[in-house]
Amino acid sequence: MSLFSNRPVIAVADVSKKYSRNSNIHLSYGILDLFREFIGRSSSIDLRTDEFVAVDRVSFELKAGESLALVGRNGAGKSTLLKMMNGLTKPDAGSIIMDGRVQALINLGAGFNQLLSGRENIYNSAALMGLNYSAINAIVAEVVEFAELDDFIESPVQTYSSGMKARLGFSVAVHLQPDILLIDEILAVGDIAFQNKCFVKLQEMKAAGVTLVLVTHSTTNAIQTCTNALWIEGGRAMAMGPAKETIQAYLDFLEDVQGEKIRQANSIRKVLAQQRQEEIEQIEQETKQDDLVRDKKEGSPGHNSIYHAIHGEFDQINDLEVSFLVGNRETEILRMHDKVEIQYSFRLLRRVTGLNVSLVFYRNDGLQLTTISTLNESVFEDSQEGTIKCSVTIEDMVLAPGNYVLVMPIHEGKSYLYRDIVKEFVVKAGDRLSWGVLDLKYSYQVER
Repeated sequence: MSLFSNRPVIAVADVSKKYSRNSNIHLSYGILDLFREFIGRSSSIDLRTDEFVAVDRVSFELKAGESLALVGRNGAGKSTLLKMMNGLTKPDAGSIIMDGRVQALINLGAGFNQLLSGRENIYNSAALMGLNYSAINAIVAEVVEFAELDDFIESPVQTYSSGMKARLGFSVAVHLQPDILLIDEILAVGDIAFQNKCFVKLQEMKAAGVTLVLVTHSTTNAIQTCTNALWIEGGRAMAMGPAKETIQAYLDFLEDVQGEKIRQANSIRKVLAQQRQEEIEQIEQETKQDDLVRDKKEGSPGHNSIYHAIHGEFDQINDLEVSFLVGNRETEILRMHDKVEIQYSFRLLRRVTGLNVSLVFYRNDGLQLTTISTLNESVFEDSQEGTIKCSVTIEDMVLAPGNYVLVMPIHEGKSYLYRDIVKEFVVKAGDRLSWGVLDLKYSYQVER
């Protein structure tokens, strides 16, 4: 086979696969479908009771030396598609042509005899690929050296850690000189140094004409390793093309999904806050006793969370409103480097001295990022009662893409009048890839 011929070495045409959520029924359905095929009747993709479509009419072609990343959320159908390409699972509709020697890394330790040593499993795997004894002897030393298992190669595989199994599996697969290599997230295990060595090896294999299909949740690995990407959602192919553009479309979709969840969460938070405020007002109206309100406060002094102390009672302030505006449009989905205006207002229920308000930004895992505080500007030194309104402008939103939380402490001196989450928001990448916590503006100057 020519390394870089125009003829596709992988051809997936309108492939579909269905499963039943009931394992017992799924087995009987499978036997029925095999019988239908045996008597010459084509299998049907029509769904029966408890069935769902895991892969739905997916098509693509790859030529020698091309590489494809399969991306999508958990349960999208990526691994199912890879298993059908490897022959482990039979499609219910469509066809798959794999023209060449195929090696697959789908499950840790798959194909290994757990009772045999690593060396014995190398011989078994190579023999199954048709290599004779002398050919196997020629590669064993390379396999062992690449896997870095010298001290354990004579030990049973069942004593290996997941990382050691991954090393052995990858090393065996790449040294058996496949024409097509299928990898399903197996490189997520093991140490960073070995992962880097694996990706260097993949680049060498691509240059030699090996066709690569990689399932991964790492967008960085997908872009750096593969020239193209296929985004699958709910079993369907949503987009296919150059890796960076396709993955950016996938990330935009994820951000939109998360943005909708955050909009719903903020709406629920607003309703709950209003309900708490109404409960306190009702207590005040029914009792007309300040002591009862004070008892309520002392009985629920707040609690700690990953965002530190929380005091969400509205017995010191009420009518709290917080909005994010981009270009005079209220939103909870920002883009990196947007100019953002944060508007907030609340009403003091009593006269205070030493009023201060802070905006504390957290990543949604609890990492505190930064704080904007009136302590730096003495903004409210003359504000003691009534309704407080304020606008804060952030000229450049440098937070990297992700989900974030805004906590708002309102102080009288060092005492909390209020401290709780007031907004969840999303930062989107736009047309840029970004890593870490911040996305700094920068420019390049290259000298050649």
